[in-house]
Formats: sequence, structure tokens, C-alpha cells
Amino acid sequence: MSTIRATYIQHGSSAVPNITLNASGDVVIASGITVTGSITASGFVSSSSVVIPSGSAAAPGIYFAGDTDTGLFTASGNTIAVTTSGTERLRVDDGGKVLVGTSSASGSALFQVQGRSGATTDYAAFSLRRGSLPSATDQGLGVISFTDNSDNVGAQISALSDAGSWTSGSNHRSRLVFSTTADGDPSPTERMRIDSSGRLLVGTSTAGAGAGFTTNVAFSGYDTFISKTAGVAANSAVPARFWHDAASGDNLLVNFATDATYTSRAFIDYNRSAGQVRYNVTSDQRLKSNIQDSESALNVLNQIKVRSYIWTETGYSIPHGFIAQELNEAVPDAVRAGDDGDEVVDIWAVDNAKLVPLLTKALQEAMTEIESLKSRVTALEP
Repeated sequence: MSTIRATYIQHGSSAVPNITLNASGDVVIASGITVTGSITASGFVSSSSVVIPSGSAAAPGIYFAGDTDTGLFTASGNTIAVTTSGTERLRVDDGGKVLVGTSSASGSALFQVQGRSGATTDYAAFSLRRGSLPSATDQGLGVISFTDNSDNVGAQISALSDAGSWTSGSNHRSRLVFSTTADGDPSPTERMRIDSSGRLLVGTSTAGAGAGFTTNVAFSGYDTFISKTAGVAANSAVPARFWHDAASGDNLLVNFATDATYTSRAFIDYNRSAGQVRYNVTSDQRLKSNIQDSESALNVLNQIKVRSYIWTETGYSIPHGFIAQELNEAVPDAVRAGDDGDEVVDIWAVDNAKLVPLLTKALQEAMTEIESLKSRVTALEP
């Protein structure tokens, strides 16, 4: 049996051995690099390993000639890091998390980026860069895809060049597109976009009727909007606010319209002179024909039943009010009919404002009768 003795190879100008064959059969190169295994004419055999010093950010275990503070080091067990100019830039920790700009993982995300420390650079930035300038509309700038382990796409966020030319200096028209995949579909479908004008388009890819809209929602077969304020007291928050910040003149708050050509039907505005909010419905003379005095309203008014009742849900007592189904028999224009089932699904509703013309007409008739009676009484007086 052969006995291995420590053998040294040392350059004449070196104070320590450059290569050492130690008693275990390991080849130690320079200061701390250990090569384990056999050496053949073609190099190290497959079972060989190279043991490198752990190093540090300032003095990495693997570095490049003339640049001793740039390379790789291991910060702790089962962790590898990249350093440049003596500062750690990237780390893969023992849990497989890739950390950029930080050495401490937070949460379970596998890729984590932290900004540099400084007034203008302490934010994290992630850039997707196209290889060339877009030469036409709808060319991709970048996409984030959410997939399964077979690359089936469930959802996407895409950035594309928008209508018009794209130049390197001044014109960067683009849009963001949000897509999801419906049940049974093989690929995502656009659901929402923010176009180059800043308009939010939901369920549609065009601004539609009414130039100048900031938001356009177009859904088929669904309610288009629901706003919910949850987990707070009833009087401490509101589900929606409508704010027109003009400080003079009347403020238009809400406009209701129908048809593909955006036909205005009603609106809510603030009458600044009177200090009141107005709830308006279409009543333009130019939209009406065959205008004439209405018939008597007294007979209709006498058919309306004014009831007292209790709200079942709260137990609150109402001394004077209408029942929608009853009012529908006398003034159907003031009633929005619902279903007739035993279980309430589609609620009946009343628009009390529709009774105002009726009441006005009845009051006018009553005043005429009063004036006639006053004249007759005056005539009978001595």
C-alpha cells in the first residue's frame, strides 16, 4: 500500500505553497481553494469537486483577475450571493428565494426586489424592455403572464403600442390591457384597458358614444357596477361620491342616458343660486307634441289610497304612504312594477315625483272651485 505524504508546489517568489497535495489526497490551490478527486489528462474526473472559500461581499470567494471585490460568495449556509464593487447585489437564499437589493427575505414570494437607499432611488423598479421601437399599433412592449406548470395562461397584463406613430423622443402612445380566461376558453380575453388618453375601458376596447369620457363600461348581461363599503358604521363612510369641483355656476353631478348614440334622459345637478340639489327628468318642450291642457285630476286623486303601515324589516311605523301595487291601479306612470310571486325578488317601487303634476292640477281645480264659492257667497251677502 502506498503512503501519501504532503507535497508542495511553490513559486520562488511566494511565501506560502501555491499548490499542496495533502495527506487526504486533496489538491489545495492558492489560499483555501480545494480540489477533491482524481486528475486525468483531460482534467478532473466526474466525481471531483472544488471547495472554494466562503468569502464576503468585500472579498468574494470567486473573483476575477484585477477585480477582487466583484464575484460570488456564500453569506451563510446554503446561500449564494453576487457582489460588485464590494456590495452585495443579488442573493439566492436557502429557501430558493431570489433577493435583489436586500439580504433579508420578507414573506413567501420567490422573487423579491428592494430599492436602493436614497431620497430618489429607494423605490423598487422592475422594467420590461422591448428589443426595438414599435413600428405600428398593437405591438407588444411587455407582458406579465400568470400560468400553471404546463404554461397554460390564466391571466395577463400587457402593454402595447396604441394608435399613432411611436418615436424614440416624444411620442410613446401606449395602453395597458388586463385579460382573464373564462371557463372553457383556451386563452385569455381582454376585460379592461387603460388607453393612451387615460380612459378606463371595461368590457369594451373603444370609448363608445360621447367623446371625452374618462371611463367607459360596457357589459353584456351583467350589472355594470357595484360599490360596497364594508366593515364600518353606516354613517361613517359612503359607497360612492360624486364630486364636481367647479366653484361657480351649476354643477352637473350625474347624467343618465340610453341608446348607442348617448341620448340624455335625466340628470342630477346642484343649483348654486338656490343652494339645492335638483333631480331632473327630461321635460323639454321640443321633445313633445300635441300639447294641451290636461283633464281633471280630482277623480284620479280620489282613487289614490294613502295608507299607514309598518316596515316589516325594521318595525318602523309610517303614518302616510303608498302601496305600489295599489297606486299602480290609479297612476301607473308613478310605479315601477316588479314580480308577483310570494317571495320578493323584483321589488315594486314608486316615484313620488310623478304625482306632483297630478296634485298641482287637482289643487288648481280646487282653487277654482274655492274662488267660485267665494263669489257666490259674496253675491249672497246683504
